[in-house]
Amino acid sequence: MLDDFRLRVFMMVAAEGSFTRAAQHLGVTQPAVSQNIAELEKQVGATLFERGRGEVALTAEGYVFKDYAAKILHWYDATDALFGSAGKMTVNRPVRIAATAFVAAYHLPALLRDLLAVTATSFIIDTYPESSFPESMDADLYFFTSARGDTLNFDAGSIIGTVPAALVTSGKDFPEEPRYAVWAPYRPFVSPDIYARSVLVSDSLPALLDLVTNNTNLVGVLPARAAGTLIIHPDPLPHLQQDLHLRISDAFSRTAMAQWLGSRFSE
Repeated sequence: MLDDFRLRVFMMVAAEGSFTRAAQHLGVTQPAVSQNIAELEKQVGATLFERGRGEVALTAEGYVFKDYAAKILHWYDATDALFGSAGKMTVNRPVRIAATAFVAAYHLPALLRDLLAVTATSFIIDTYPESSFPESMDADLYFFTSARGDTLNFDAGSIIGTVPAALVTSGKDFPEEPRYAVWAPYRPFVSPDIYARSVLVSDSLPALLDLVTNNTNLVGVLPARAAGTLIIHPDPLPHLQQDLHLRISDAFSRTAMAQWLGSRFSE
């Protein structure tokens, strides 16, 4: 196997065109650089550099080898990031998922059921309110919602679905003088008349559902998927539709699970 450090010495010399400057960047001596390059050339059976007075240049074989060396180092780094001592895929390491509370409650269960059918991996799930979902965390998978066209100043990742709003009540008939309970992510986009009649705006879907369930004159403006046993009235609210996003961390993107997720949501 080609030595990782020796390849890095080769790439630095190729970039600097000088054994001396490469040594300075790598923090080693110039003879150590020369020795590593000589041993590498012996190992691959080709002259990789033309030596000049203080300068070196890649040979034709060196240019070809450089392309392969860059790819080898990429996979060395990727493997270390996944399986190294501080890697993302150490033995028995669970997959860490960050999700907003809504996604965790209404989208993740089915997805995790499907994942567990094809892998024995365990999961750690961190949940957050819609209004405080962090912009950066040490997680492998990130699930969150955003208003159509709004990325929350966060890498939007792939749009994997939508979250349409619905008007829900505990009775079959729509109240004549309704009051509204609004899911907070929809608040900036509800019409002024609905907001004027709102008695509660909250991130907490359980609180909103409980309130609507126990008040026949109250109408919930909630994700349709969260309606449960409540009545969904046939009055679509297309302007309240949100996007459901999946972002996969760079290190985790090379795993089989990430590829499975990518194929699932590209269908």
